[in-house]
Amino acid sequence: MIDKIAILFGKDSISISPQKNTYMDYTWFLSESQEVFGIKNSRMSNEQKSLLSGIFTKLELDTLLFPTAHNNWNEYLFNQNGKNPFDLEDESKLPVSVRFIHFYSNQLFTNKAEYEEALHAFFHKEVLIIWSSSKEGVIIEKIDDQPLHHSFLEHMQEIIAADLYHDVSFFVGKHYNPLSDLHLYYDIEHQCFLKAIKLKKQNKVLWFSKEMINYILSFLPIELQNELPKLFLNNMKLEDTILSTVKIYLQNNMNVTATSKQAFLHRNTVQYRLDKFTEQTGIDLKHFEDGLVVYLAVRLLEIIE
Repeated sequence: MIDKIAILFGKDSISISPQKNTYMDYTWFLSESQEVFGIKNSRMSNEQKSLLSGIFTKLELDTLLFPTAHNNWNEYLFNQNGKNPFDLEDESKLPVSVRFIHFYSNQLFTNKAEYEEALHAFFHKEVLIIWSSSKEGVIIEKIDDQPLHHSFLEHMQEIIAADLYHDVSFFVGKHYNPLSDLHLYYDIEHQCFLKAIKLKKQNKVLWFSKEMINYILSFLPIELQNELPKLFLNNMKLEDTILSTVKIYLQNNMNVTATSKQAFLHRNTVQYRLDKFTEQTGIDLKHFEDGLVVYLAVRLLEIIE
């Protein structure tokens, strides 16, 4: 659809990414497929603007406004300009630690104030909500006692999806000293989040510590990503009973009893399959380094398949 609009008005008159210094030169619309695009005001008549407003959703400028609140944080995190804003605060009032909770939606947040109000109601404490675009941003959680737990965040995501009709994905980072290089840690977490979203996981609450493995593996050359599972798993597939049992075993800290309970198998059956894996591959899963290599190979196989 946007390609057809570009033919009508000219490619140089169309923008799909609002820029801080020029976005007011355009009239912005939202397509049925949630694509944002702008047309230069100078290239569009009032009649054409009215017609397009009837076909598409015309966006008010405050939907696309680059946030002015928390401007120091915007410059520090997204542009890597200026000092860590915590450096400007009274040291006695600093939190013990901070955590980034990134959020993203395929839909446009047409009412940011409503979404922010819902988030503040869930946290019951001071949090900063910094927008990087009309579809994503980050919550800066100040931690003095206990952070929000996994189950609570999953509940929050479900409530927001149901009440605000927004299917938002959350990505929870680790705890940092408030005076550390937060812009660097934010960027690493954000890149990891983008990679996790591309994998199209069903889970709507993701954790940095768990997704980091896939992020690291993504830097391997494609040829190596394809060959390592064959090398260490002897061409086994994810649905193979031996490999599925090995995966559960590694996820349960190489504990046979815990594996048998989760897999609903007798201990002897679990041990038999582990022995068969060692027999076929020559890898002894009792050793941590060997188990780690196999687990990474399984994760690569999951990405490939």
